[in-house]
Amino acid sequence: MRTDYPSYIIAVICFAAAIYAYTTITETQLYLYALAVLGIIFLGLGYMVRPKSRAITSAPTSQPSTELPPETPKPKPKEESEEASTKQAQKKKTTRRRRKKKA
Repeated sequence: MRTDYPSYIIAVICFAAAIYAYTTITETQLYLYALAVLGIIFLGLGYMVRPKSRAITSAPTSQPSTELPPETPKPKPKEESEEASTKQAQKKKTTRRRRKKKA
């Protein structure tokens, strides 16, 4: 059980007792104020001892890495890749012909 819950419970009991005493007794007494102040004190105490939320952090590294992850090649659609391969094949044929003619 968390440590702040009992403080909140005591604060609620103090406030409830102060309200009950105020509604049943016609004269204002010092203990009414004392109970209200005790309730405020226990609320503050419960707030102070509640568990703090901590952000999850990774262990610090000595030097940050400057390397980028390798890029993955994007697959080309079939139509474009077929056109590109035929164009490359035509270029190869023309260069072979030119070489043969020059020689």
